[in-house]
Amino acid sequence: MTYDLKDPATPILRGRLLVAAVNVLERVGGATGLSWFLCRDAGLHCLRAIDYTEGLTTSPVWPPAENMVKAAAVNESTLSSDGYLKLVQDEADAEVNGGAGSESSTASSGNWRFLSCRDFYKVYRSGRTTPVEIAEQLVGLIKKSDEDSPPLRAMWSWDKELILEQARASAKRYKDGQPLSIVDGVPVVVKDEVDVQGYETGVGTTFLNKGKPALEDAHFVAQLRAHGALIIGKSTMHEIGLGITNCNPSTCTPRNPYHVDHHTGGSSGGSGAAVGAGLCPIAIGCDGGGSVRIPSSLCGIYGLKPTHGRVSSRGEYPLAPTVAVSGPMCATMEDLAIVYAIIAGKDGHDSFSLYQPNVALPKPVSTPRALDGLRIGVYRRWFEDVTQKEVAAKCYDMLDRLVQHHGAVLVDIEIPELFQSGKAHNITIVTEMLTKLNDHRNKLNHQSRLEMAMMSSLETRDYVKAQQQRTRDIQFLKKLFGLRKAVPGEESEVPVVDVIATPTIAKLPTRIHPDALHFGESNYRNTAKVMQFMMQANFTGIPGITAVAGYSSETAKDSSGVSTAADYESGLPIGIHFMSQWWDEKRLIQIGAICEQELAKAGGRQKPRLWLGQYAL
Repeated sequence: MTYDLKDPATPILRGRLLVAAVNVLERVGGATGLSWFLCRDAGLHCLRAIDYTEGLTTSPVWPPAENMVKAAAVNESTLSSDGYLKLVQDEADAEVNGGAGSESSTASSGNWRFLSCRDFYKVYRSGRTTPVEIAEQLVGLIKKSDEDSPPLRAMWSWDKELILEQARASAKRYKDGQPLSIVDGVPVVVKDEVDVQGYETGVGTTFLNKGKPALEDAHFVAQLRAHGALIIGKSTMHEIGLGITNCNPSTCTPRNPYHVDHHTGGSSGGSGAAVGAGLCPIAIGCDGGGSVRIPSSLCGIYGLKPTHGRVSSRGEYPLAPTVAVSGPMCATMEDLAIVYAIIAGKDGHDSFSLYQPNVALPKPVSTPRALDGLRIGVYRRWFEDVTQKEVAAKCYDMLDRLVQHHGAVLVDIEIPELFQSGKAHNITIVTEMLTKLNDHRNKLNHQSRLEMAMMSSLETRDYVKAQQQRTRDIQFLKKLFGLRKAVPGEESEVPVVDVIATPTIAKLPTRIHPDALHFGESNYRNTAKVMQFMMQANFTGIPGITAVAGYSSETAKDSSGVSTAADYESGLPIGIHFMSQWWDEKRLIQIGAICEQELAKAGGRQKPRLWLGQYAL
């Protein structure tokens, strides 16, 4: 098999050059064929020469195949959503009753760590502090985050009175001894792509739904609120989700907590920044092409893109409905599992969510050989196609730990047509965005307008062929995740692979270019590299998770190998990415938790340079 990924040839445009390019492209791009040439150079015409025989798959949602039901079912090693939430809450109650309260996390103590739901719950239950006191501290931290130089810009909209109103209700529940769940009173921020009652859903713009706050919560936001979560407002995002840096001249550009001169990744960058800087332990993002996993990886936290249809889309702005799904972005794997347990499940008003089997979560394990026999597929040519070698090296180190300490098995695999699959995903997501937002194009910033002007030269046949490519990709993954005879002639069967492993991002987070802050930036080369390992999960509907693999240990050069002002700093997070079969999030959660344990053994989490988690618990 020939490895066919290659970088696009499109130019990098930012600042006034970007503005000029947009003006030319919008006025005469179609007539001169310039849009056509840009699409061709980006590889977006590659499907036209393929004579597909497959039918179209327009949405990757269906009942689980028979050979995959076992992996998704609740069994002796798993728990239902309610069972998992009860287990964690019972453990926290036992720790409170046994006198094991939360350790101090005040700045004056010289101590730091990422706080979790369990930390907040325990201090509320023990009476050491209240949700109202935490909410008041939180408001101060949000204000501080926007007064720093440069400001964090994780939050786009928030309301002190709405925060305190929820906190007072939570405090009363704790006083009465009736907290709703382990997340009662825990701060949660939601991406600006999702409805939150009382807030406008701007989708990273300054005009969408202006003056029209949502009248009700999105379905999964309502689920979080019903469990007592303290919804603190909306996080910043890349305008209309059309980018992977979260550079947004229309609203604001958040900063990476590990180095404020670098991007957070996007399009859920504000959510990543909020959790990565310790402002809150939980955020919600929406992932159409890596938009949960990219900022989670670059901001040093954990992020899950669930199976398509696992989380109801009711209340999400429908930017790219056949590839996008909302998911948790959390400081710890336990919190990620808690949020997943709350937001996953069927919704009678979302037909796609009705196909799913019961939600299952892994029982917490700390025993050796917990992954005994787990088959991890690695396509080494793809895995090692990274801009900085250290990215692949850190991820290989983590895989070695899973093999040596937990009994996992690495299996060499090959995945065909990665180039075609990636371009089919690009065609699909941008066509769906154009369909929804074409009438608003002139109100968008220049980076969004350039992308739309370029992509508007695509034809109906491009979208149709992209859906045929999706069918082909799904058929291959079904075989890869399917069962085979362990030994020829015997009855026992094993999966070809249980999961596929890659780095999360093929490069370290890039620096923020000053010109991009005012006019935006179009860098399709960077976009393609950052999304390299992301698109397969979105396009085929399988779930994917990113876990922290480590941190860069030396200053890395740019791709030319020449020392420039664009060099990357040491101490930037590196994520490892796993994908599993449809509906098998429990497997990913188990692997993510073990990666978290292994990171702790290898030196633990590094403190972000911009740290706001100074709650007095």
